[in-house]
Amino acid sequence: MKTENNKNSVIALDVGGSSVKSGLVKSGGLTDFVCHTPINSQASKEKVLRAFVEIIQTYLPKVNPNEFLGIAIGFPGPFDYENGLCLIQGQSKYDNLYQVNIRDELSKLLDFKKPILFCNDAKAAVTGEANYGAGKEFDRVMGITLGTGLGAGFIVNGVSVLTGQGVPLNAELFSLEFNGKRADDLFSTRGLTERFNQSGFHYANIAEAAKDIQHGHTFPIEVLREFGKDLGRFLRPFADDFGADVLIVLGGIAGALNYFRNKLEDQLDIPVHPGKIQDAALLGVAKLFYYE
Repeated sequence: MKTENNKNSVIALDVGGSSVKSGLVKSGGLTDFVCHTPINSQASKEKVLRAFVEIIQTYLPKVNPNEFLGIAIGFPGPFDYENGLCLIQGQSKYDNLYQVNIRDELSKLLDFKKPILFCNDAKAAVTGEANYGAGKEFDRVMGITLGTGLGAGFIVNGVSVLTGQGVPLNAELFSLEFNGKRADDLFSTRGLTERFNQSGFHYANIAEAAKDIQHGHTFPIEVLREFGKDLGRFLRPFADDFGADVLIVLGGIAGALNYFRNKLEDQLDIPVHPGKIQDAALLGVAKLFYYE
């Protein structure tokens, strides 16, 4: 574990498919100058890299060189995080960065000598919540992100772990199977939408289902409860083997957690909490500079 100095700062980026959230993160959990920047993730390699460079350049004048540790970037997978190599292909985002070493490219374009570190975006968000948000009172935190896909993170005493008892390969759950299907296809926005469709409800997104519920319709709640029950059954072996003290749920579907939280907790026998902080991913990815 590295030493935190309250004066140290990190430029942090949370890269999404349509926008990049960025900020200056100081140790101790302080964020400043947080900004959302739209991005065309299907633009050419040169345009995407230039967009990253322009975001970073807005923060460089704001840092004290003697207290500036480097740049931390949360990026969706597949990605070689240790080497900074993008491996995304066929996901309608960042296709033109396939096999591009983003660390090397940014270092050249910025003439940057300090470290540039990478982390999975879901693990970054879970790490942020474990250290500063809903999981900070717990030693062993299991976290998931429910959105366009299923992300996961396993945290021990504030540090993200990739191996150990109960931790799947690379701490990833999305590629595993449940009831003969990939977890990513079941426990995601598209998976939940398919459940609604099979029950006769044709919602384009979770917000439409929530609106119907607010208008007094109870059938969507039953679908969400079954979703929570199956999710709990899928997660139970990992939560048990890992010895999780809590499950943190993040992502777009987390907004509907109240409708399936009880079913999820019934299966897991541990508390389930939604995320509490807006800048969890920025805080979590910046932790790369404080933990080895």
